[in-house]
Amino acid sequence: ILTNLDKIEDLTHGWAMPKYDINLVVNPQETKSVTFKADKPGVFWCYCTH
Repeated sequence: ILTNLDKIEDLTHGWAMPKYDINLVVNPQETKSVTFKADKPGVFWCYCTH
């Protein structure tokens, strides 16, 4: 779950997991969630995109 608490209208935040083709853009005062199924045990890289 990713929540953007900013109140500036044009300040978006992003989050991605490229291996799973996940890319979220979260606008101010918005919450988004994502679910993915890990295909094997290990480390799953994610990062901020904005």
